[in-house]
Amino acid sequence: MLKHKCLPAPLAQEDVYRFADLIDEHPWLIPTTVMLEVIPITVMAHGFWKNRQLKKRLQIERERTKQMQINRFRPGQHDGKPHPLADHHHRPFNHLSNNLTLNLFNK
Repeated sequence: MLKHKCLPAPLAQEDVYRFADLIDEHPWLIPTTVMLEVIPITVMAHGFWKNRQLKKRLQIERERTKQMQINRFRPGQHDGKPHPLADHHHRPFNHLSNNLTLNLFNK
């Protein structure tokens, strides 16, 4: 079987005894070491949860924007309020002739 370089070599008996003596002399190392391992896991879990919430909020905003775009082009619906299809009668020639007569008299 192939051995990988990253796999740790088995601990010598002397190292095991030295580790046990270290823990006996300094028992506060155990909770400190555990906390050093727990803090990054907690930060990653919080980041994952926050990212999930923000993605959901973004998805809701995108859907709301899509609905607003669709409703914008729906006849008779603008900003959620119904409007008549034609607000007033258009008379293109009267507008043009009124502007011409006003310009002629104002000179």
